Amino acid sequence: MRKRPRLTQHKASYYSEDCISSLPDDILVSILSRLSLKEAVLTSCLSRRWRHLWTGITGLDFDADDELNKIAAEPKLKSSERSKYINWVNRVVRNYRGLTLEAFRICFDLEKGSKTAIDNWVKFAMAKMVQKLELDLLENGETLRQSLRNYTFPYKLLTETKWSSLKRLYGNLPSNLSFTSVGFKALKVLSLKCVNVNDEALQYFLSNCPVLQCLSIHGSGDLENVKVTGVSLKLRYLEIIFCLGVKTIEICETNLVSFSYLGGNINLCIDNVPMLDEISIGEGYSGLENDVFNQLSSCLYQLEVLTLDIYRPEENIKMFAFPELPNLKQLILKIGAWDDDPLLQFTSLVRACPNLYRFVLQLIWMSPSKRRRKIRRAAKCPHQYLKLVEIVGYYGRTSDDELAMYFIENAIALQKIVIDPRHQILERTPIRNDKIKREEAAARNAAKKQLEAKRPPGVELVIL
Repeated sequence: MRKRPRLTQHKASYYSEDCISSLPDDILVSILSRLSLKEAVLTSCLSRRWRHLWTGITGLDFDADDELNKIAAEPKLKSSERSKYINWVNRVVRNYRGLTLEAFRICFDLEKGSKTAIDNWVKFAMAKMVQKLELDLLENGETLRQSLRNYTFPYKLLTETKWSSLKRLYGNLPSNLSFTSVGFKALKVLSLKCVNVNDEALQYFLSNCPVLQCLSIHGSGDLENVKVTGVSLKLRYLEIIFCLGVKTIEICETNLVSFSYLGGNINLCIDNVPMLDEISIGEGYSGLENDVFNQLSSCLYQLEVLTLDIYRPEENIKMFAFPELPNLKQLILKIGAWDDDPLLQFTSLVRACPNLYRFVLQLIWMSPSKRRRKIRRAAKCPHQYLKLVEIVGYYGRTSDDELAMYFIENAIALQKIVIDPRHQILERTPIRNDKIKREEAAARNAAKKQLEAKRPPGVELVIL
């Protein structure tokens, strides 16, 4: 019987060597920073060398997607899962050893009852000179809670916090700095969802965050008058979403490049904002109330990207005369899909954009229904530069087919049509998953039947 050959000592040491662990700490921390937070923490079990490496990663993203899905399926679990989430964040924050943070993200359904914990997390993040701070306290699609239950951002508390008290809480902090000299000085991105922010707090952010570039406030009940003025501001992206108490928004003499607003009718004033080339807006019940194009008149000719949210198109769309948008390259329409409401009426808006390159229609299924009727045709109008058409939430209605056929027949330079029949679901609703899957399958089959044979030569048709 032949003996199995024995590995030489050289080969044995080669195969047993842990090449990754031999790398310098800073490289290992860089690798861990590319993992999810939970995965990075798990590496502490590998060996003594790895025990504390994760505590120096550059970002802390407390994502709890699985837990939120579980709560959506069984709401009674919210209290216990909330306690587990708070304890998890507290443990990580206590053990973190990095001197600075690039990003800190809280993403869980938390209310003002968790104020003490959230206050401490915000203090921690600011003490670590965080560059991107995100508090998403109702991670459930577009659903909002009553603002009285919201957590309120503690901007005054932060200015009163002493550095010594933070060192007792978190230990590893620079000794040669005061909190007021750091605070918001490094903050570039601030995103607050279901967090109450009042007018004074907003002005504090704008005045005390010298490098703030992106500001998003979603679902605040305290905000009333938004004023963003001054060429010295570094702010480039502003988003005010479902802050239902807002009455006025004034944006003047700034270098803002992107602005988004979704909510009720407001007094909107935009003046002397030369770099503003992207706007997303949905105002009032229909989304086009309050003479929205007149409100945007000072910047319409410079816009390159426009997104319109239109909740119920049939009732109000016909009364609007769309102005010409000569520089618009991308037009995105987010529209409620009711019954078999006509969509061809939106071609008048497309015709107002002579240099359009990309058109996107996102249909939000409200109560769509299919009716057998003859296909209608809109007036012919050649679109010289339109190359990409995307219809998202395609249901297979006659109105969906009509719009797709309009572009097939009129977009001279058309290269690609993307049909996405998936439900544009806004909330975690696992109970409806089976029904949604059946609707999506039916919509996909309808799209193939309606469009595959009509695809022009040289045009790519993608049905997702």
